[in-house]
Amino acid sequence: MIPLKPSNPPPAIPTVQEFTGKVALVTGGSDGIGKGIVAALVSVGVHTFFCGRREDVGQATQKELGEKAHFIACNVREPKQISALVEQAGHLKGHIDYLVNNVAMDPNIPVANVTLEKFMEVFETNLRSYYLTTQDALPYLEKGQGKAMVNLGTTNYMKGIPGMTAYNATKSGIVGFTRSLARELGPAGIRVNMISPGWTVTEKQLRQGMDDGAGRYLIDTQCVKELMYPEHIASATLFLLSKAATGVSGQNLIVDGGQVVQ
Repeated sequence: MIPLKPSNPPPAIPTVQEFTGKVALVTGGSDGIGKGIVAALVSVGVHTFFCGRREDVGQATQKELGEKAHFIACNVREPKQISALVEQAGHLKGHIDYLVNNVAMDPNIPVANVTLEKFMEVFETNLRSYYLTTQDALPYLEKGQGKAMVNLGTTNYMKGIPGMTAYNATKSGIVGFTRSLARELGPAGIRVNMISPGWTVTEKQLRQGMDDGAGRYLIDTQCVKELMYPEHIASATLFLLSKAATGVSGQNLIVDGGQVVQ
């Protein structure tokens, strides 16, 4: 007979207790959305390893966030560096509880001008690195207690923004990667989900031309009349990593203030 209630019910909300002392790996966590995710994990007591190519930026973030933030210089286009990154994260306690694949590059180049070399750079950064990081991290995730992954996508591929074809092609591939991986790893108790942020206010976006006009456009076209920041993405990430989301896997959560409504 099927029981009326679950034998191990999930908590109603994510709790600090479940995160404290756990180990996470975040790719591309030195700034922007990645930094927001690292900061959120550290704030609930997670030993959080994160990578980036710029030593100065990564070290500054590590110093700012405190002793539970661990920066490792890594170029995710180099498979051996990915393996070394994962090994260092896994070495702390012999396992990894949470994996967040976040690293990305987003060149705005007309498709006719995208060289093979540039396309491969985008592909290797945005999609291949997710695959290789996951492969290397899998033995550590199987030993962990958190057993949850989040892959970062984008709403750009849903809107078909011109000039972003290479970026959108690689980012849309994360959807298939996430859904298939959720099926494959589910029997091992590992949940895999995806978050697709919309246009998010970061220092990089402000440098690249996100101005008052862009802000007004977002407010006008979103259901929620406020701009999105890395903290909005980070809180959604914590939910998907938490036991409160035990029943959620293989999903793509859009965090864009309701601009894209599916």
